[in-house]
Amino acid sequence: MKRAALPLAVLLAACAPATQPAAHPVYAYAGEARFLLTPQKIRVTYTVDPVTHEARGEYRNLTSGGTFILRGTQLPRPSGAATLTATIDPGDTPRLNASLLGFWVSNVPLRASGLLSATVTDTILGGTLTVSGVKHNVTLRAER
Repeated sequence: MKRAALPLAVLLAACAPATQPAAHPVYAYAGEARFLLTPQKIRVTYTVDPVTHEARGEYRNLTSGGTFILRGTQLPRPSGAATLTATIDPGDTPRLNASLLGFWVSNVPLRASGLLSATVTDTILGGTLTVSGVKHNVTLRAER
């Protein structure tokens, strides 16, 4: 009887559903920031891998309609907050190829990359976005 139970147990184990990896939490923050005296509506949505702390998502400028790729790390702090450091990359963007005052300008992206350095809590993402060497303060509120 024991010999017949072993193949049956193997068959039942093979039919058991595989465990799904835990879904990464989705962080979503939105708000308004000023860039060169112009208010811009922004939304940042990303996920964080709890093992590697890798953050991936998107940065959207709702005012201009631009979507950027967000990649970086979000490291936890003892206080319960986290530190997010991420590059904001325009991805595959149109590039400028032209002659300007007799000088040839080629392969210049029409959108600039940036670096987002922020402190993240349950309710606020606050820090700076550095674009072309100019720092802009950013404070976004969590979306529920």
